[in-house]
Amino acid sequence: MAEKGVESETASLVDEQVSGGGGSASAGADTRGKHRILAELKRVEQEMKFLEEELEELDKHR
Repeated sequence: MAEKGVESETASLVDEQVSGGGGSASAGADTRGKHRILAELKRVEQEMKFLEEELEELDKHR
């Protein structure tokens, strides 16, 4: 269940940061910001997958 919270929280952060620039940001800066956010999202998803696998291993040994 915690997974859904992380995903929705991350999605909210992405939405807020992408739309938060208003009209004043140039297209190039917006693209870099979007890329940075997507890279961070991928990193968090990889960490989540690693932790889920580690938790499964710990559960097997109980």
